[in-house]
Amino acid sequence: MSATDTFRLLHVDDDPAVLDLTSSFLDRELGWEVTTLTETSPEAALSRVADDADAGADVDCIISDYDMPAMDGLAFFEAAREHGITTPFILYTGKGSEEIASRALNAGVTGYFQKGGPDQQRRLANRVEQVLDDRRTQAVADRYSTVIEALGYPVYVVDADGRFEFVNESFAELTGYDRETIIGSLPSLIKDDAAVERAESELGGILSADGPDSSQFEVDIVPKEGDPIRCRDHMAALPYDGECFEGSVGILRDVSAERRRRRELDYRTRAMDEAPTGITMTDPSRADNPMIYVNDAFVEMTGYDREAALDRNCRFLQGPDTDSEPVETLNEAIEAGEPATVTLRNYRRDGEPFWNRVSIAPLRDDDGEVARWVGFQEDVTEYRRYRRRLERQNERLERFAGVLSHDLRNPLTVAAGELELAKCATEAGHEHLDAVADAHARIEALIDDLLTLARDTDGDMDREALSLPTMVTRCWSDIETRDATLRVETERTVNAESRRFRRLLTNLLGNAVEHGGDDVVVTVGETDGGFYVADDGPGIPESERDRIFEAGYSTDEGGTGFGLEIVREFVDVHGWTVDVTESADGGARFDVRGVDAT
Repeated sequence: MSATDTFRLLHVDDDPAVLDLTSSFLDRELGWEVTTLTETSPEAALSRVADDADAGADVDCIISDYDMPAMDGLAFFEAAREHGITTPFILYTGKGSEEIASRALNAGVTGYFQKGGPDQQRRLANRVEQVLDDRRTQAVADRYSTVIEALGYPVYVVDADGRFEFVNESFAELTGYDRETIIGSLPSLIKDDAAVERAESELGGILSADGPDSSQFEVDIVPKEGDPIRCRDHMAALPYDGECFEGSVGILRDVSAERRRRRELDYRTRAMDEAPTGITMTDPSRADNPMIYVNDAFVEMTGYDREAALDRNCRFLQGPDTDSEPVETLNEAIEAGEPATVTLRNYRRDGEPFWNRVSIAPLRDDDGEVARWVGFQEDVTEYRRYRRRLERQNERLERFAGVLSHDLRNPLTVAAGELELAKCATEAGHEHLDAVADAHARIEALIDDLLTLARDTDGDMDREALSLPTMVTRCWSDIETRDATLRVETERTVNAESRRFRRLLTNLLGNAVEHGGDDVVVTVGETDGGFYVADDGPGIPESERDRIFEAGYSTDEGGTGFGLEIVREFVDVHGWTVDVTESADGGARFDVRGVDAT
């Protein structure tokens, strides 16, 4: 039966008049809605109970006479038990004796009453009432037990002495102990002292005069093996009358995964709150897609606190000089449900304009619908100013390069031509004219180096696989080597931009020849991360090594001071590094590292 069904009684007596009288009395006296079925023989009653059970209509209580022709009431009771019928059974007989009563109670009947007047009928009705009340209580308990077991929550009952009286299989699985070990044990089996004290305190609050009916609190369950498991304990006292406390009941729920998720969510929320970039979130399901979240960086960047910013569309940051084109780009992206990035002019709360790089992206729900829009906002005002200054600087540099390339080089070419004419017209005393020619050559070299620094240290990099030995040999043929010797001790291939790499090698080799002496030996070899150029010349003093890559630094009066700076610039543009040390022969050694080489 269920907790709300009509109760079904079966009264068995060979006297139809007794059946009618008793049925009418029970219908009137009982506080439950009942249906009373009647049979005049135990055989028919057994058949009816079995058939009704097969049809899912159980009988809640059987009332039987004792003295019947074919089978007395106790024999009927025993036959019912043999058929597996455990329905509460009340013996209601007109032939009473102490012997029959003793046999009935020893057999296990639910009640024994003698027939008689209204008082005896009332006693019968009271006992039936108790039976039905117990049946209803059991039905409710069975219903909730089914629900709890279906949910899979661990359930426990602790008796008045503080020992486990009942635990279900889910509880045993959670703790790692079998039920036989847990039942009869103290809670300290699965809890530390602090957890035991917490549970006792919560139970004390429930039992207090003005305490709650139940309490929920978190507790660490210590399993037989493994780490403690964080659980939420929903505890209540078992129902009791008067002052007799009978124990407590509780349901545990493992919240360790929930705590981990909550902790991860907290970390992510903190990351958003404390991110150095402005972060916003909007709700497109609401009118005008208002912001529902802004982080600290947004507040600091715009000057609008959360109270002033939330529940508004972010267009309030726009102003008179905000270009409509990036705004339209954002609107189109939102309409299409696609991400977008724009830079537009916004205004802080105090009216100060700033350049805002805004990136938006949709966050979709499980159905693929846009549930939120997240925005990232970055103040790029200083960056734009820097970029503009850099553009103006590059424009000035380009004009300077033009002056070097044309306005200065052309007069120099004319001067060199006039110098040659002067030499031809003069038969002797050319030493002064030769000095002028050397000055012209130095100016020409200086112009070449300055143009290289101005035009070749930036720009696109088309890298290719270059044979290091081949490139070294070509570069060696481009310089005045005098009596110097070249040794190439590598077969390495370098991934580099050809023109810049050739100039880099030429400058390193030329530096070795220029400063190493007429018969210097120059060696090019490989290292784990790149290659080196070394010589056996006088070397570079350790105190000077930090300065040699500076613009204008040279120990040669005829040098431009830009050769090694060009080396450093071309190394940088490739993403490599260069260092100078002492070679194995005491000369200078330049190591280029970080090279993509095979």
